[in-house]
Amino acid sequence: MRRLRIALAFAAALGAAAIAGAQAPTGFDGAWNVTLACPPHSGDDDAKGYTHRFRGQVMNGEMRAVHGSEGEPGWHLVTGRIAADGSATLQVDGVVNDEKYAINHAQRGKAYKYKVKAQFDAAQGSGERLSGRACHFTFTR
Repeated sequence: MRRLRIALAFAAALGAAAIAGAQAPTGFDGAWNVTLACPPHSGDDDAKGYTHRFRGQVMNGEMRAVHGSEGEPGWHLVTGRIAADGSATLQVDGVVNDEKYAINHAQRGKAYKYKVKAQFDAAQGSGERLSGRACHFTFTR
């Protein structure tokens, strides 16, 4: 009988740990509109500017926003966790679509990635690319 009680207590502790480790909904959860604006790059390459608008979703504090078809030229994937205070470091993975819009005239089909420092509140957010050309992100509900 004592072994059964110990086994039940152990199982209950494991169940509680699993529930505690599960991610819970946050105030940032739901649909978001994402605008990515990269002005012309005035370096050696004169890359043209562009603006992309696409949809995103936050679930349990995790952002996921996609522009285009995965792995295809012109694709962007924005992912990352939004902290309880609204701060986030997001990752952007993408594939170059047109070398005229890419720094250093990167060829069509070339994969790239970079980080974005962002800040959110319940209704909006903004962020800046941390490396390479300047790009600004705007997030709205």
